[in-house]
Parts: sequence; structure tokens; C-alpha cells
Amino acid sequence: MRHPLLDAIQQSDGRYLNDLELRSLAQFVTSFDSRSQTYLRLNAEGNTLVLNALRRLVLTHPEAVRMHGAKCQRDMLYTLECVAKAILVDSPDGFVEEYVLWMQNITRALHKQDSAIAAYRALQAEITSTLPTEAAQLVNSYLERLITALAQGL
Repeated sequence: MRHPLLDAIQQSDGRYLNDLELRSLAQFVTSFDSRSQTYLRLNAEGNTLVLNALRRLVLTHPEAVRMHGAKCQRDMLYTLECVAKAILVDSPDGFVEEYVLWMQNITRALHKQDSAIAAYRALQAEITSTLPTEAAQLVNSYLERLITALAQGL
């Protein structure tokens, strides 16, 4: 995933970084502990989060979970992996470019936007009730970008 800081460093050939570019570095370093802890939590608890989200989803979409539960679980786990990596490198735009657009296209092609939105809303609810507030807000901000793309497009 691309990161604005890495782009700035690559473009600074022959000069020092300016104040704005250095501020970006300072923000990246300051937030790294929180981002890495969130990454580790998603790695350790991702499967449980997804299974609990599917339990929530079965209450509103039982037929979809019965027919596509295994694929939904696989896709939601992959989504959490992509979110975790984007959080680690602090790249929300990279997440959109490298994952959200792809997922949006596939979901639309299969006409599964509504059930996917419901599934990711259930995952957001599970994350909110399970993870610490700061981590939940961080993860859910990425999931919200995905949900918005599924609902409205980019």
C-alpha cells in the first residue's frame, strides 16, 4: 500500500523534507503504537469477531447466512486482514484503491450489495462491542468507507 510519507521521501531526492512532510512523519510515529495494537488485536481476534458478526447477521438475514455463510466468513476475514494492514501503515486511501474498489465491483456484479452491507454493519457492531474504543473507531472508519462504497459507489 502506498503511503503519503513514503511518497514524500521518494520525491525529496536532493532536498530535505519540509515542515508539512515532517509533521506527517511525526503523526505516523505518534500513532504507531495504537495502530500496531489494533493490528495485533485484529490478527488475534479476527475469526471470533467475524463468527460473532455472522451470529448477529443470522437474526436478520438467515437465508443468506445459510446459503453463503462460509463465503461470507472468508470474505469478512479477508476484509479484516486488509483493514489491519491499512491501519498498520496508516493508508486509508491505499485501502480504498487496493481493496474497496475491487470489492465494490465484485459485490455489484453479483448483486449482493444489500447483504454485504448488512454483514459489514454486523461486523461493525461486533467490533464496537468487543474492541477498545480507540481501536473500534479506527477499524470502523475503514469499514465505513467500504460500506459507503457498496451503498453509493465511489
